[in-house]
Amino acid sequence: GNIAGAYVFTAEEGGSKPDGTLPKTVEEQTDQAINNIEAILKAGGCALSDVTKVVVYLSDLKNFSAMNGVYAKRFAQPYPVRSIIQTGLPEPGAFVAMDAIALRPEGGY
Repeated sequence: GNIAGAYVFTAEEGGSKPDGTLPKTVEEQTDQAINNIEAILKAGGCALSDVTKVVVYLSDLKNFSAMNGVYAKRFAQPYPVRSIIQTGLPEPGAFVAMDAIALRPEGGY
């Protein structure tokens, strides 16, 4: 991640676990991608509740519903603004990756 003033930015975070293994389902990869983002945000003084924008990269838009079910459980309402992009992902077997932007809590900068 990168801290720029009041914001923390993450780069494309996929669904690989810290040990490098890639879960087999869209749901598991989505949950792990959010875990990866959460760890980066924590290091920058933020939490998922501070996220203002998410970009979701899907290898196939047919996986939107499976990803969205996990997304809706992990992020609170009002949900961060979100863009969805269908694209090739670099890791074989990857279904989802995400970028996030978070606003650091007051006093965090």
